[in-house]
Amino acid sequence: MRQAVLGAGSALLAIAGLCGGCSSPAPPPNSFTEVYQTVIAPSCSNVYCHYNNVGIRSGALDMSSQVNAYWSLVDQPLVGPSCALMGTRVVPYDPGASIMYQKVSQTTPPCGSQMPADTTAWLTKQTSVFSGMALSPDQLELISNWITAGAQNN
Repeated sequence: MRQAVLGAGSALLAIAGLCGGCSSPAPPPNSFTEVYQTVIAPSCSNVYCHYNNVGIRSGALDMSSQVNAYWSLVDQPLVGPSCALMGTRVVPYDPGASIMYQKVSQTTPPCGSQMPADTTAWLTKQTSVFSGMALSPDQLELISNWITAGAQNN
């Protein structure tokens, strides 16, 4: 009996050892996790743009965490001086009606500036100006596909 228990314990340790280097699974394609990690966190959420406690002057769009970003984007009306009440940030299943997608994919969005903004211009002139560093076609497609698939919180 003792040998059986020791054998079973050794087997469990061996299995655990095999997974010692395992990492969490990759996010599913077209998921909000992928959109946040690939696009929003590096391009949109910093101390000068869409961060925690951002005021109405910056559109009151808090993307400081994945949770805040999702709940600030999907089915939320636009606020702020340049875009107030002009649409919805993310309209599930419809990237063309989603102001977020329009602001990153069009050189002349329906309101405000094309995004992402130039943080230097924001700091020196207090204005959001397109940075000239457009999102890549892959990043735009990722956002579009996520919205087209229903803008799920996954």
